[in-house]
Amino acid sequence: MLSGLKLINLPPSQEFEQSISAQNSGNVFILRTCQRTLLLGFNEGPKNLISRAENHHQNDQLEEKDKETLPQEEFTGSDAYEFLLETICGLKSRILGENEIVHQFKEAYSQFLEHSNPNRHVQKILEKLFKDAKKIRTKHLREIGLQTYAGIVRKILNEKLLGADLDTPILILGSGQLAEDIIKICYRKFNLTICARNENRVEELISRHSKHTIHHVPWFQPEEIAKYPIIINTIGTDDILFDHKFFQSWKVYQKNTFHTEELFIDLSEPSPIESHYQIEDGLWRLQDIFAQGEKLSKAREDKLKEAQKAIQGVCETRAESLTFHMPFGWEELQFA
Repeated sequence: MLSGLKLINLPPSQEFEQSISAQNSGNVFILRTCQRTLLLGFNEGPKNLISRAENHHQNDQLEEKDKETLPQEEFTGSDAYEFLLETICGLKSRILGENEIVHQFKEAYSQFLEHSNPNRHVQKILEKLFKDAKKIRTKHLREIGLQTYAGIVRKILNEKLLGADLDTPILILGSGQLAEDIIKICYRKFNLTICARNENRVEELISRHSKHTIHHVPWFQPEEIAKYPIIINTIGTDDILFDHKFFQSWKVYQKNTFHTEELFIDLSEPSPIESHYQIEDGLWRLQDIFAQGEKLSKAREDKLKEAQKAIQGVCETRAESLTFHMPFGWEELQFA
């Protein structure tokens, strides 16, 4: 099966990604992250999808400059599977070994299955991928928690709140997996409040960690959010939720209310922030988290090398097993 596998790695381009998704009928798996867009299928499936998307935009929706800045990397067979496995294990991430990429794969997989007729051969590859990734992470990457987004946030909080009152209120925006990761490593030590659109999910998170009090404020009340000296945003959206006026009001309120340094950490992509504030103003953006993660990555290189070696071994095994157990003809794949 791996001999017909095709993977195309594209740089992120929101407008083009939307067109690709719109043209996809379920023959190709699509993963979108802040670093890349992956298209996984068999034979010419991914290329044909790109061609349809380009034709859809050829008149006026996709600017010529955007077309010129979308170089493609292509991988086939076992090389494609190895690239996928490295990606889901966090070895292609700017924060090496981070966990958020696993949740992005799972969300993309759920969307893939929503198609009326998702390609069952692609589905089988992804199921094997999740199984292999779990083994690699459990055996080789379990101890690199400080390189996850949540781990870096905890490190920043520990440094910023050193000598300060640990009862300082911290607001987490969002209720997805990243928000839960932050809760898991912070709720024992910090005073947490959560704010998100999905009220049922918020109640679930609070109940799951009921041994420690986690507060809740309704969504979306900027004047209430501005009362928190430390805010961690995990909600990615194209809409601007926090403009510069919000940050100005936030800093004025904190100056008059709390004695601790205000801090807003934005982990989202795309970011709902529009402000010229930077780290020195208390605003940490995703690229700042990446930079912090790169510093921590140097201390984990041995673990990552072990994982890389294990991935190569798994890919060799998969290439053999999937080659010898191929119950269908390539004609079915060619026109799936």
